[in-house]
Parts: sequence; structure tokens; C-alpha cells
Amino acid sequence: MAGKAADVKGESSLQTPNFVNLTFRQPYGVCAAIIPWNAPVTEFFFKAAPAVLAGNTIVVKSSEKAPLTILLVARFIQEAGIPRGVVNVLSGFGPTCGAAIASHMDIRKISFTGSARTGRAIKRLALESNLKHVTLELGGKSPLIIFEDADLEKAARAAAASILYNSGQVCIASTRIYVCSSVLASFCEILRLEIQKQGTNPSECANPLLKTTVRGPQVDKVQFDIILKYINDSRQTGGKILAGGGREGDKGFYIQPTIILNPEEQSTVMREEIFGPVVCVRPFETEEEALRLANDTEYGLYASAYTKDLTRALRVAKALESGSVGLNCTSPMMTLDMPFGGVKQSGEGRENGQHALDDWTELKTVYIGL
Repeated sequence: MAGKAADVKGESSLQTPNFVNLTFRQPYGVCAAIIPWNAPVTEFFFKAAPAVLAGNTIVVKSSEKAPLTILLVARFIQEAGIPRGVVNVLSGFGPTCGAAIASHMDIRKISFTGSARTGRAIKRLALESNLKHVTLELGGKSPLIIFEDADLEKAARAAAASILYNSGQVCIASTRIYVCSSVLASFCEILRLEIQKQGTNPSECANPLLKTTVRGPQVDKVQFDIILKYINDSRQTGGKILAGGGREGDKGFYIQPTIILNPEEQSTVMREEIFGPVVCVRPFETEEEALRLANDTEYGLYASAYTKDLTRALRVAKALESGSVGLNCTSPMMTLDMPFGGVKQSGEGRENGQHALDDWTELKTVYIGL
């Protein structure tokens, strides 16, 4: 992002006789960000870096579940010599601290990453106060489509890595996998072995300092209990547990990496964001059916497909209702120079790259008569 510092630029036009017309990109002034607990340092810089480079000052509220890392970053910012008041960090709870930020009359732009429920509350407070500009990066229920000609081992390896990354506590995790029925059995077996290979912790899994530890716990007991409830509800409604399905060990909030085969399409595990190491697998017969199922959600943050047919890959990329699409790759694949964000109820606005920088500025048109 630091390389974008000189890219806050406007445009010019000579199309009007006797006029030179310009646009300026200028900072909002005082801005704000509310960041989640699952990737606090990353989310801090996704918001603070472009905001400051565009000329704004920013107030960042950390999650009450992960406040300490951002306070450490704030100390580094002071030590780096960034002037006081440019970057400000607050620790607090959403209903008090977060609400005060979202409704503050002197804040002109706010960026939020988190749940759709909280995103609606922030947008409502922004509308009821000073109509501040709002950028939202909300939840996901990302589909992954496996066609019959896919490299099954490569696809299963990537699918396992996606759901295990950060213990499944990632908004872009591939949580719904739709597999062509002719290769369903083969894919499921490879996926089961990959999840076992990539996600198995030693018996001392509660110690995050061991080099052999490959996966951390869920963030707290509340999230731990919610994930187990999703799994148990699916088991009771006919979903077949191919792997995992319960608690791992007797210390810490660890969940076994879990594969659920053929849960009901309208079940909660298929419709709601679980935010844990739980992936659902269902078959499809045709490309049209796969796209219909993949798009049948109010989320649209990330979608993926594996196929060796280039024409089909591009056709599917156009049809998937998602802010990001991976072809022969899946989440967490993303790059910092390309825009990231969602469609539908997964958010509005974009982070990263030039689009992020532009989104932290206001556009002014200037008409100059000659």
C-alpha cells in the first residue's frame, strides 16, 4: 500500500469550449474503522494505510476479543514518528464504543469488517447521524464448484487448506463445495485424507508455541459452542459426517475439522456462516444446477471453480455472484494490488489496490473558465 502514496490523482478535460475542467481527489478529514478479531493486524492495515495515505486521520476500534495486538501496532506507529492524532486506537465494546464512532458527527467516512448484523447497525447509525460514507466487508458463505474434469487432488488440497486456514475463522473460507456427481466419491475421499493430513494437531494441541502445532482453537467458548451446535443440528437432520464432528482434545476450544456430506440445501449449515473448520459437500448434475446452487445465497464475497475447460471457467466466472472468483484456486488466495470486497449482503465498497485509495477520498469537480 505504501507504493500508492503518490497515486492520489484527479483528471482533466478539454471537451468544453473555453474551459479547462479538473477533478481533485481530496481527503474526507476525520475517518474511522472498526475491525474484527480474526485478523486484527491485517484488517488494521487494510483500512488505516490507505486512509492515511489519502490524507485522512483515522480512529480505529479494535475488537474486544483481540485488543492487544492493535495496541502494540499503535506503539510501533508512535515509535516510527507518525504525528500524534493521525492514527488513533480505541479499545471498547460495539454497543458503546462502536456505536459512538458510527454516530459521531465529525467522522465523515467509516469502514467496517464483521458480521452483516453489525454492518446493518453501523449503516443505520451513519444514516441517522451525518450520512457518513460507509464501506462494509461482511460475511460470506463461499461456494466451491468441482467439475468432472477438475484436478481432484489439487482441488481437494486447496479446499482443505481453505477451511483449515485460521481454524475456519475466515469470511472467505470455502464452506460449500458442490461436486459433479460422477466424481463425488473420489473427491470426498481425497478431501477427507487431505483434511486429516493438513489439520491434525499433536496431542499437545493446546500449546500454540510448538512448531508441530498446525491449527489453533476457536476464538472463545461462545464461538466453540455455536460451531458444535451447527454440527449436531446437521447430524440430527440427516447430514452424514465424513470426518470430525466433535471436540478435539479436552483442553482449549478446539473443534475437529469436519466434513458434512449432503446436508439439506436449506439447512442452517448450508445457509449461515459457521466461522469454524466445517465444510459441507453436495453433488450436482449440470453446470446450470451448480451455478444456481452456488448463487442461491444472500452472501457474495468469494466463489471458486475447478475445471480444465477455459471457456467454461470464464463463463462460470461471469455467472458467479461474488466480489472475488478463483479459477483453479480458492480462498484465501487474494493479492494486495487487486480490489477485495463483496456483493449482495457481503458488503459494499472495496479494499486493497487503487480502488481502496480512491474510496478514502472525495471527488471534487472544478470548472475553469478561460
